[in-house]
Amino acid sequence: MAWPVRETSASDALPLDVLPLILEHLSDRRDLCTCAQLSRSFHDAATPLLYRTLDVRVVTDLKRQRPTVVHPSATILKKPEYAKYVRYVRETGTVGFHRPDLIKACRKSLGLCVNLEGFTWSDDSPEGSNEHDFVAYLDILRDLPLRELVIHTFYGLSDDVWTTLQDFTKLSKVSIWCMEGKPRILQGWSEKLGESLTHLELGRCSGVPASILIAVLSHLPRLRVLRLKGAPSAAILEILTFLPQLETLDTEYFGNAAFGRYDDVPAATLKELTVRTSSVHIQGFQQLWTWIRRLTPRPGLESFTLNAFSTQGEALIPRGFLLDMAATHKDTLKHFTADSMQMTLKDVECLCTVFPALETLSCSTLFTHDEAGVRYEETVASAKNLREIRMVNNWMSNAHLGNQMYMQAARNSMLREDSKLRLIALGCTIYEGRWVCKQAEDGTHHVEFDVACNVVQDLWG
Repeated sequence: MAWPVRETSASDALPLDVLPLILEHLSDRRDLCTCAQLSRSFHDAATPLLYRTLDVRVVTDLKRQRPTVVHPSATILKKPEYAKYVRYVRETGTVGFHRPDLIKACRKSLGLCVNLEGFTWSDDSPEGSNEHDFVAYLDILRDLPLRELVIHTFYGLSDDVWTTLQDFTKLSKVSIWCMEGKPRILQGWSEKLGESLTHLELGRCSGVPASILIAVLSHLPRLRVLRLKGAPSAAILEILTFLPQLETLDTEYFGNAAFGRYDDVPAATLKELTVRTSSVHIQGFQQLWTWIRRLTPRPGLESFTLNAFSTQGEALIPRGFLLDMAATHKDTLKHFTADSMQMTLKDVECLCTVFPALETLSCSTLFTHDEAGVRYEETVASAKNLREIRMVNNWMSNAHLGNQMYMQAARNSMLREDSKLRLIALGCTIYEGRWVCKQAEDGTHHVEFDVACNVVQDLWG
């Protein structure tokens, strides 16, 4: 007697331990929800990913002109076995304003998330009227293995809340962004976080004396990521002397960095540097370039981003600065972004030459319709590892950029010998190349290189 042969589906053929690794690349929750309904194995793999992060949403009903609060607490209370999958929760003070009847369920569901790692609180109320809800959440979080705490408020944090926060002494990430109230820079708290904190974001340092900021951060030698808004430029150089493990710095430059005040070499070897600055005149950036090089005296920088704004127009990045940076970071720099600063095509060519490891480049350029085709192709010819380049030019229309000349120049750049370039953006026009399999009229298949041209945004059209 022959037994019936059971057909094996593609999902059954996949090893169960591999399936979650595949599904975690899905960015749309609707796709994960669909996968969870395919089969038992897909359900078991997709459910932990679906409930890893819980967000509250406030949807405005256009007919009733009334906001509707969509909160995951109802699902967690109905199926408490899902709570063990939750790692991050984002709560907002809007829930208490529009649906105060949900607060009790929100608190109860949060207490069930025994594996919680991160909590985000957002409150845009102008008077801090929802602060009591935040305090109630903090009381619940005391008993959970919390590692990350993110706070976004408009009104700021009261002294009582600040005292309560200092009870959390094992956090690895703290992010505080307050528009009003007292600047909160971990005074009295940093001493307790010194052994655990690796990621710190302080969104309001304006008005804080440099000596106080330096004293606070000196207690955090394990920091690897630091983001400061409003911190005095002169203090940054000194801060880097006692943060030996710092790899990522995001800060601002306000000019007059007082280089002679502190001459020690930073202990940190930065891998990622983001600098934000502005000036009422173009000449205000003169000391900026020296300041940046002082921040990165040793090889190791992999990503550099500069956001600079001048009321007198876009300033040029000095060729000397590029050469000085290359003398230190030529073998490590992979990502260069300076969309708000001008560079000539010769500067771009220099950049591609002196940084052979460069993979992505984004800048604002000076070129005309007549020179952008062939000249552009020559500019990136020396970039052997470049994968993506974006050039902003406000004087060229997308109608010109979409013609065959630019399409052919993009194709030539992507197909030249040893080229890894696959995405070229000129203004709002993007050329993206890839190998595709196509079918001929006789039914045979062949592989050819296809360049697609798309306009992602046209502000002037």
